[in-house]
Amino acid sequence: MSSRTPALAAVAALALAATAVAAPAAAAPPDEPAAHETTTVNGYRNVGYYGQWQALADREATLKKLFVDADAGRDLTHLNYSFGNIAGSQEAIDEAREDGVRGLGGVEPYTCFLSDDDDAAAGETDTAGDAESDFLHLFPAEQSVLGVADSADQRLAGNLNQLRQVKRLHPDLKVHVSLGGWAWSKSFSDAVATPERRDALVESCVDLWIRGDLPEIDGRGGEGAAAGIFDGFDIDWEWPGAPDWAQEVGNSIDEENDRANFLAFMEELRGALDELGAETGEHYEISAFLPASPAVIEAGGWNDPELFQYLDFGNLQGYDLWGPWGETTGHQGNVHGDPAHNWGLGLDTVVASYTDAGIDPAKLNLGFASYGYGWQGAGEEAWGEAESPAWQEDGTAVLSWDQLKTRGLDIRHAQVDGSFDATYGYDAEAREWWTFDDPVAVAEKTRWALSLGLGGVDYWELAHDVDADLPAAGAEALRQAEPGPIAGTEPTTCDADGPWNAQTTYSAGDTVFLDGRVFTASWWTRGEEPGASVHGAWQTASECGDADGEISTWFPDAIYTAGDRVTHGGEVFTARWWTRGDEPGASDGGPWER
Repeated sequence: MSSRTPALAAVAALALAATAVAAPAAAAPPDEPAAHETTTVNGYRNVGYYGQWQALADREATLKKLFVDADAGRDLTHLNYSFGNIAGSQEAIDEAREDGVRGLGGVEPYTCFLSDDDDAAAGETDTAGDAESDFLHLFPAEQSVLGVADSADQRLAGNLNQLRQVKRLHPDLKVHVSLGGWAWSKSFSDAVATPERRDALVESCVDLWIRGDLPEIDGRGGEGAAAGIFDGFDIDWEWPGAPDWAQEVGNSIDEENDRANFLAFMEELRGALDELGAETGEHYEISAFLPASPAVIEAGGWNDPELFQYLDFGNLQGYDLWGPWGETTGHQGNVHGDPAHNWGLGLDTVVASYTDAGIDPAKLNLGFASYGYGWQGAGEEAWGEAESPAWQEDGTAVLSWDQLKTRGLDIRHAQVDGSFDATYGYDAEAREWWTFDDPVAVAEKTRWALSLGLGGVDYWELAHDVDADLPAAGAEALRQAEPGPIAGTEPTTCDADGPWNAQTTYSAGDTVFLDGRVFTASWWTRGEEPGASVHGAWQTASECGDADGEISTWFPDAIYTAGDRVTHGGEVFTARWWTRGDEPGASDGGPWER
């Protein structure tokens, strides 16, 4: 499937060229657009990426596992759903249609689309999609966020339906769709090459992902089927204008014009989202995945202050700075660049590539890896010789955080001049050396990032950390810090026993939350959705976030007794006797008096 992490050879080239182009001199930024409120943790962003293929590849990595079994929704402000693809040429589309690929009906070249094509080999991804994961797959009840099994006749299934359910539990969570990624950036350059293509690309992306106009496949999808799920875009073009060594095989690239065309695309996307927001009253956000290599940064103009007029924020690549493409062990996300190793590349030099160019640090998040790279035949210390990468059964030298934390590694925390630098682990028996981020690294690096004025942190990616250990560590560091620079509000908390789930049996007095409200069970119930019936087992106890838990607004499903007071339609009413479902003010002789 599509992924962010490039092939080892390409990453090696990235590292080798990391210092090939110096960061540009500081420039005066253009006038900043007005700040829009978003969801924050103590004035900071806490962003998680989720790979669309993960739920089908590993049922332990479902959205339900992350947001119900674990508590990622308590700590995250944003969720980036990865990835959306951009179509290639008319010839490629026609050939795919002839081969029976569904979802391409009506698709024009160089536009956003969603097909059921297999993720083809490198260089052949211009009609690839993952409709099965996105909206076709039928999740059984035990894998569903709300515990409700998908049915064959519903318009929206798959991950998108699960995201809709996540937002019913966490309505403040901002959900972006990431466009591109390492494998699906092939057609980006061609798609933004002319004003006409940029127009078509922007319109198609907004229609597909924001308006939710999905293709129709197997009776699912259609106009508006996914409306209201996404709050914006995360742009993950890897990499505009960069030379061949930084590209996936087959990528279209225009080293001379990509930088300007990318900026023009971002300006047009911002304008289209603002125009739609004027209709809906919403602010649709744009974020981006920001490269670490100075050469790649310069080629694409990633640290151009004008670009950040259109971005709400960017997620810095704070990992993959080193890996088993090198013959020595070493840190993939060290805070302090060391001239003796990896050409001095560190998180400090990555951040400086942006802030020294005039980028407001509050618009930057520091990225963490929820996976590690390993070497075998290695000694205990960093930057020592190794025999080979620590190859795993899947052909990579990579382990997820979930795997790493059960390996029994001797975990150590390197320091530079008494301050935290990086986490690494050693397996003496296997002579394996691993570089990764653990909760200690996340907390320490978060505090370091905030000391520089950064606006938050992010994680690639959540499916490697199904207990949400790393977002929890980051959120705790954010909460302990001084209030941050981002205009926004905290995620609403619901004072209840837990989220409602159709597979759970509840007794009288049990409380759940759903749709921004806390409900209390009046009697034994199972499978009955709160709020679905005025006369059912559930009655509204309060809106989530009410500090005292008292009802201040009339709810039709709540039970009131004589003397209870509510507000409705701007007036205060008092119950004369027991009542449920009788609207205050509907009749003079009813149970309510003004």
